[in-house]
Amino acid sequence: MRYPPLDVLALWPRPNYKNPITRGPALIIVELAILPIALICVTLRLWIRIRWLHKSWWDDWLMVAAAIFSCGTTVLVILATQLYGWNMHVWDLQLSQMETGRKASMAGQSLFVLASSFVKISILVSYLRIAPERSLFRRLVWATFGVVVAAMVVFFILLWTQCLPISSYWDFLSNHRDCIPEGPPLVAQTVINVVTDFMIYVLPMPTLFHLRLPSSQRIGLMILFGVGGVIVIAGSFRAYWIHYVLYDTYDVTWEGFQIWIWTAVETNVGVICGCIPALKPLLFRSQSRTASQGSRLYGSGTSWKKQHQTPVYLELDTHGLTANDPNISTGYSSSAPPHFTSDASRSSMDKSGHATPREHQKGYTY
Repeated sequence: MRYPPLDVLALWPRPNYKNPITRGPALIIVELAILPIALICVTLRLWIRIRWLHKSWWDDWLMVAAAIFSCGTTVLVILATQLYGWNMHVWDLQLSQMETGRKASMAGQSLFVLASSFVKISILVSYLRIAPERSLFRRLVWATFGVVVAAMVVFFILLWTQCLPISSYWDFLSNHRDCIPEGPPLVAQTVINVVTDFMIYVLPMPTLFHLRLPSSQRIGLMILFGVGGVIVIAGSFRAYWIHYVLYDTYDVTWEGFQIWIWTAVETNVGVICGCIPALKPLLFRSQSRTASQGSRLYGSGTSWKKQHQTPVYLELDTHGLTANDPNISTGYSSSAPPHFTSDASRSSMDKSGHATPREHQKGYTY
């Protein structure tokens, strides 16, 4: 926190400790509206993966962790702006309120780093499920994964070691105050955060664009995956206000109100956008029913029920994003049955020359 020079202090009005001007309840309305949506998306994702598909993985549970940190961030944002002075002018705050507000800032930054990082890690892990071995796509995913994890560790350490002792961060009367400038690490963190957000939501686009699908379906998938670009916008707003508060104003609690808004919005929007691709079975139920009827062409419907197989249409067929077989990329071909070369594969053909449901399913699941 920068100390204002004397000429700036001379222009500040007299403190109003009894009835200060505040920002109002706008933040509470926004946050309490968006947080339930994020929690609903995570709940639906788990229901689809566990109850419907019987196939959860690390990306699902990493998103649960991200949602927990996002909830903590939202709660802290509300407390900071309603109780700890981050919706008031700095000249209307008493010293004790300033110190409490600085503690809230430390906690809020910590929760944000964890929430945003776990959202990104979850999305990248979901990409690893579909990326073929030794492919460029897989190498790019791993490179981005390394950047995200390294940034999380480095900035978390910098946050808690920028002042020695750490209490100097909020204790303005400390006798042994030894702090590095707060601005450069925080600005660097916001810039890297926006860049990695952009990288994550651009990574699958070239693969989606070259899918062997009708244009409408290919564009639909690109929109489904690309909706996460909204978080890039939220992160950009947050980066702007952090730079403004750190370098362009001394009324940090009044202008910092904007940082708190975009902090909670970015984490919750990140959870929502990260869950949207997993909600495809609910978003496109009509296509799911059509695919379900088509799957009955393969083998006996009775034996299919006995095997308790997960319907292939229920989960986003992301394996097709990188498959070499055009029949896998586009789904089964109605004009030509799949080609099998091994004896084991031939034994899986039914009398009509088509693949059995079990073999057909293997081409779709990952």
